[in-house]
Amino acid sequence: MAIQSVLVRVPATVGNFGGAMNCAALALDAPLNVKVTPRADGEVAIRYFGEHGERVPRGRSNLAVQALEAALGARGIEFPGADFAIFSSVPVAVGLGSSTAAVLAGVIAADQLFHLSLQEKDLLELAARFENRQDNLRASWLGGFVASLEEAAGPAYRRTPVAEDFALHVVVPETALAKRPRHESLGMRETRSVDSSGHERAAAIGEFFADPGNGHGAALDDTLPSRCEKKVPGLEEALALRLPGVLSIFACGSGPAVGILAQSDALAAVAAVRECFARHGVDSLPGRYRPTNAGARDWNAVRPDVIVPARGGRSISTVQSSYIPA
Repeated sequence: MAIQSVLVRVPATVGNFGGAMNCAALALDAPLNVKVTPRADGEVAIRYFGEHGERVPRGRSNLAVQALEAALGARGIEFPGADFAIFSSVPVAVGLGSSTAAVLAGVIAADQLFHLSLQEKDLLELAARFENRQDNLRASWLGGFVASLEEAAGPAYRRTPVAEDFALHVVVPETALAKRPRHESLGMRETRSVDSSGHERAAAIGEFFADPGNGHGAALDDTLPSRCEKKVPGLEEALALRLPGVLSIFACGSGPAVGILAQSDALAAVAAVRECFARHGVDSLPGRYRPTNAGARDWNAVRPDVIVPARGGRSISTVQSSYIPA
């Protein structure tokens, strides 16, 4: 029997991984689950379950809604409205890819509900209208560690599986964050600069994950300066820390969460980062995340049979298929 809703599962990501600014990201085994049930009245209702729910828009400005509606519009389909139930296992707006996951979830839900037959290239191009961090998008879609590389023919991406016993330690400062305005025009996206040192570091991190016991970590000891878009007291001090056994202390994505890439004594590094915030009166929470080598493509490989209620009493029936890489 055909169903009338879909549940989409997308992994969180950490961008600017290891200080490779705008050209490296890691998929985390911490999913964003979005259940979408179409309506027939054009309205939108959102229920959110997770941390920092006050930062999540409850109407059409929600990124999952915008991405779903844009995917339908690209195929000339009118958005009939929908109920969204969002279950998040990561904090919102701290640099752990909540916006990337929401955008991908919206596009995937549109494809599954209305059988848009999106190929991988189509799906990523639609998602890129709202999320310009290509490394985050590809890591969330493919899983594993994704590095952006410089090649004569243009941008290229290399995916490296990550050992499942690897753990990323994260420190999240508990501070009020001003909402950053998002451009509603699909063509207006910030340009993010990438220099050759970032590409080189991304490649070095990929080699480290491919063979962590072969001494590749030494190439990461001279940490590149890590920048953060959000200003929090104590953050610059934390990013400047250099500790034994720690390969990189970096701003996760746009921050202000701080990631710690360590070969040993990560807990001491976590304590040192938290102390930087505490000296400025800022509380912080430690977290520990495992990687996932299966991304949204794998988690949502089968598109279910769906019947979508349409205005005028005529339903739209979709059929089952699987994603095919372009």
